Order: sequence, then structure tokens, then C-alpha cells
Amino acid sequence: MIDTFTIRCNILHLAFSGKLTNQIKEEGTAKDILDLISNRKPLVSVEDGPYTLPDSWAWVRLKDLYKINPRIIADNDTEAAFIPMERISGGFDRSFTFEIQKWEKASKNHTKFEDGDIAFAKITPCFENRKSFIAQDLPNGIGGGTTELIILRQKEMLPQYTYYLVLDQRFISTGTASYKGVVGQQRVQSDVIKNYLVPVAPYSEQKRIVKKIEQVFSILDTIDELQAQYADNLTALKSKLIDAAIQGKLTEQLPEDGTAEELYQQIQEEKQKLIKEGKIKKQKPLPEITDDEIPFDIPENWKWVRLGKLISIESGRGLTASNMNPGDFPVYGGNGIAGYHNCGFVPSKTIVIGRVGYYCGSVHITEKESWVTDNAFVTSYPEKHIDKYYLAYTLQHMKLGQNNNGAAQPVVSGKKIYPLAFPLPPLAEQKRIVQKLEEILPLCKKQ
Repeated sequence: MIDTFTIRCNILHLAFSGKLTNQIKEEGTAKDILDLISNRKPLVSVEDGPYTLPDSWAWVRLKDLYKINPRIIADNDTEAAFIPMERISGGFDRSFTFEIQKWEKASKNHTKFEDGDIAFAKITPCFENRKSFIAQDLPNGIGGGTTELIILRQKEMLPQYTYYLVLDQRFISTGTASYKGVVGQQRVQSDVIKNYLVPVAPYSEQKRIVKKIEQVFSILDTIDELQAQYADNLTALKSKLIDAAIQGKLTEQLPEDGTAEELYQQIQEEKQKLIKEGKIKKQKPLPEITDDEIPFDIPENWKWVRLGKLISIESGRGLTASNMNPGDFPVYGGNGIAGYHNCGFVPSKTIVIGRVGYYCGSVHITEKESWVTDNAFVTSYPEKHIDKYYLAYTLQHMKLGQNNNGAAQPVVSGKKIYPLAFPLPPLAEQKRIVQKLEEILPLCKKQ
């Protein structure tokens, strides 16, 4: 199975090393934030940290950067949130729920916090289980909770940035190494937390870091959900991961990729050129795709396209000279090639679609030069604009064999599959989707 926990930890390490984002000179430096804070609280600079930071960042001790467990004053009869430990999620999920109590009850002998504060557990096993949250949407903006919380407040720091800081494995390892107390009641030591070195990025970069983390974590959430659902069926899990990929759920949508509409126009221009040159045949017009035909939502910069607008298919019959011998070449579309006049010889990396019978609708990419019988289709497509592996994965998802003639010996035809709706991303994202699938699919194995 895919170890998403380790991936999350690695992402946070990259984030707080300045390696998840580029440093942009115009965004200033960490000194801009520290100067604002030092107007109210003197800061002690730290030259050397546990690893090298970008020049625009700075190391600052946590006690110098944040207010720890700050006071809150409110009227006793004010409604407030109360959050016991069992209402706080662990892991990398910052969700929580609360009861509503009067401030007098919610705050008495309890930890106090307000909207924008970051809270994390200080007792084992809740600390290492990452029970933590960003206080938000509290009744009247205030709350109280279990005494086993530590609260951080700093209005000049992005709250989400601070939240991910306390999830970073370095923070967790530093805290757990300081545990003291009886077994089952061990807590992180306050001095260790206070002296923890925080990597401070410029505020604008903090925003970009958080955005990047949340994009990656959203993808990992999708993988976690699928793994939980299909843990006992790895074949189904792989299929569902491919489904998620071609819905844009495993990759980021980047502005610099452009749009699929732009890509589609380039494909059509090239297609018209090839028709004029007599290299491909002109196809019959296909109707516009209706809302009822769309099987799932896709990102805004993608486009639904009729499959026949992108590809053409031709059976293996007569694609090459009939006097060629098969030798050791693999055969697609049948168990043999008795009658070479019914076969074609294709180069490696050709997309072949099964046309008849048991193999009807199956999709393969030839590993080397191969024979293709008239029981299979050879697929042509604009190779400059469509990644062959993205095309193959998507054709597999589309289950082309379901679009057959319904006979006892099913046969798929262009008339059936050309009208199908195809999810087209920009070319750069097609390649990222393939890269992501090649990374995660081999990890789908029993542990």
C-alpha cells in the first residue's frame, strides 16, 4: 500500500526547508515580519539552526515569536466553545468539534484560546498523534478546552503556516524526546517547546507554502480514501486511482499549463492540415457534448471532447506488406497470424485496442515492433499534443468494450467509440498525471 504518512512528513520537511517553493525577491524577507513583532517584543536572532535555510528566511526561537498560552478576558455569561481532547482530530486533519458553554464554565481551570490561535496537545499519545487545530468559527470567537493543550498566538504569522509547523516531524521528534512523567501521563517539556527553533519565511511565501502543502495533502487524502475503501482489492484500488487521476484529483492545475481549449484548437488545426494533405480521412461531424453525457466533473482548465475529435482507429488488416514473416514479434488481436494479409506490422509504443470477442475494448501499448491482426485496432492520434500513456490510461478507464454491437461475438467499432466523451487536460498536466500514476501504482501491493 502507499505510505501517505511518510509522504506527508517529507512534504512538510521540504516546506520548512524552503525547498517546496521558490524564493521571490519581491516578497521581501523574514525580517519584515520580525520587525513588526519586535515593535512589541524584543527578538533574539539565532544564526545557526538544524539545517540551512534560504537567505530570505530566519531562525527564531518559538518563545520569541509567539505568545504562549495567552490570556483571554470575557464576560462570564458570554457563550463560548468548549473543546475536550476527544473532540480534536489527530493525524493531519485539523478538524474539531465543540460544545457551547458559558465562558465562566468553559474557561474555569481550562486552556483558553480565540479565533486564529493554534492549539496542540502536550500529553502522550496525543502529542505524537498530532492532535492539533486552528481555532476558528468559535462562538463569539473564544473558547476553552482540555488543560492538555498548548496555545500559540502570533497575528503576524499565517495561522496555517504555524499549524503545519507543529505537525512537522522535527517538532514532534523534539517534543517526544523531552517527555517526562509517569507512563501514560508523559508530557513535552515547556522549556523544549519554548526554545524550539522555528524557520520563518516571508509572509507571502508562507501563503505559497501553505497552498502547496494543501494541494499535495488533498491528493493524499484522495489516495487514503481509496486505500481504505479498496484495501482488500488491489486490482480495484489501481483502477480507482486511475479514475481519480483522469478526473484531475491526483495533480495540481497550474496556470502556466494553459487550457485544454487552447490545446484542442491546436489539435484541430493540425488535423485539418493533414486532411488537406491527404494523410488522414475526413470524418463525419460529431455533435456537441451535452450535460447528460458528462460522467464526472473535471477541472476548469480541462475540456470534454468527443473521442473521434482526437483519435482515429484502423484494423490491422493490410497495414503493411503481406510477405513479412512474424519471427519473434508479439501478435495483438489473435493467437496466431495464419494469413499475413490480415495483419499489420507496427512500431513499438503503438496503442492497440482489442476489437473482437474476449479482448474487445482492451487497451495495450506495444512494447516492441508487433503484428496487429484485423481483430484489433491501431490507434492514431496527434502525438505532439496528447501523451500516449495518458491516452491509454483514459481509454482503459472508458471501458471501450462496453460499446459493442451486442452480439454473441461482441465487436467494437469506431461508430460506437468515436462519440464517447473524453476528458482532455493541458499537455503538461497529462504528463504529470502519467508521472504520478507511474509513481503510485507500483506501490499498490500488500504489505
